[in-house]
Amino acid sequence: MCDILQSVREQISNIENNTTECEDIYNAADACLENMPLEIILKICSYLDAGFIINTLSKVCSRFDEILADVGLWKHRVRSKVHGYFPPLCDIDESYEDSDWIEMCIEMEHEREKWCNVDKSTKHFVIKDVHYASVDSVILVNKGNICISGGRDRCLALWNVGDIRPEVNNEESLLKDIKPTKIRHDAHTGWVWDLATDEVDNASIVYSASWDNTVKAWDISSGFECIETFPCGISALSLEADGKIVMAGLYSKKILTFDLRVGQKPVHVYQTHKGAILALTAHNNQVASISEDKTLAVYDKVAGKILKSDIKIPSEKAYPVCLSWNTNAMYIGDSKGALHFFNPKDQSFVKSYELWPESCVTEPPNKIADCYQGEATLIACSDKGEIKFMYNSNPPDEYKTIQTSTVDVTQLRYQSGILAVSTCDSALEFWIPEERFTSSFL
Repeated sequence: MCDILQSVREQISNIENNTTECEDIYNAADACLENMPLEIILKICSYLDAGFIINTLSKVCSRFDEILADVGLWKHRVRSKVHGYFPPLCDIDESYEDSDWIEMCIEMEHEREKWCNVDKSTKHFVIKDVHYASVDSVILVNKGNICISGGRDRCLALWNVGDIRPEVNNEESLLKDIKPTKIRHDAHTGWVWDLATDEVDNASIVYSASWDNTVKAWDISSGFECIETFPCGISALSLEADGKIVMAGLYSKKILTFDLRVGQKPVHVYQTHKGAILALTAHNNQVASISEDKTLAVYDKVAGKILKSDIKIPSEKAYPVCLSWNTNAMYIGDSKGALHFFNPKDQSFVKSYELWPESCVTEPPNKIADCYQGEATLIACSDKGEIKFMYNSNPPDEYKTIQTSTVDVTQLRYQSGILAVSTCDSALEFWIPEERFTSSFL
């Protein structure tokens, strides 16, 4: 009997030992952050947005932080989104820091998510008849909190964007009771054609160009008062400013540089074009101009020197309208819907893209009224009110188009997620992110 009991005890002991071994095997197979295969981690990340990955997931543990800091991962993620080359020029890749790729990926995904779901992610507002004529110029400053508009009614209006909110018992986008914070009905004696600011994120001065042959400086930090008037001798059509320095492109083919600290006389005068100066823009210490003569010129705004001139814009029967320049590309939009791509370093011509191909002889072409480029995104607007959202690649990769409610767009501005356009329909239109209306933002 004792032998039988001993045998049973041994069998029970064996079973217990086997159970312990199985538990060890199961425990070893448990999924945890320390031993999860890299392939599975990357697969999970492919379903998450870039902002969440960087701001949350990478902080879960040191292993995730190490894996997600790999710049190769972000380069692949960025390039897998576009149908073309990114960045637009291959040699630009070398100038990017590792953190740039992360920021570009976050921008790409955030902008696409917002504009592909524009009805849910933004509120669209239309403001009409505050200006009683065409609104030809608009600018956003101070991280999108302030907007200034000017038009053919010769007035300037200053808007607190925080005051632009849905009206009670009004489900339409047209705001009927909104008024500007300040308005100057006598700002100029001619059409207000362009606006610029001393510092876009922390503006205290806004400059206005007019057909009354003047450029004026306005103090928007206290009272919206005119603090200086610069006589130009002829209509001022375009502006570019940096602090106390403002450059004005004139109808007379000249570009004048004024300094608020010096007085009313220009400190530099340039004449590199044979036609009216239609647009100016700056990048680093350089300024570029485009003209009715279909050429591009570049200046050193610090030294006051002409760097390049007579660079041909390949527009046979069209004239240049707008200009955008950053590290990735220089773009020139023309009056027949083409976007011309130039190398941002040496201003050599690269390629032209027909964003709005001509449809037929009888129908007027789409003019590219304005364009904006971020580090990874590109926005272009036709005068007929169609706004295209694209990746800033070669060629530009469109992912969404929206339509304005009013007609004949004149300018487009984009800052801190807020999109503003001015139109010939005496109107301003805004697309403001939903989060700006939440209590946490306020």
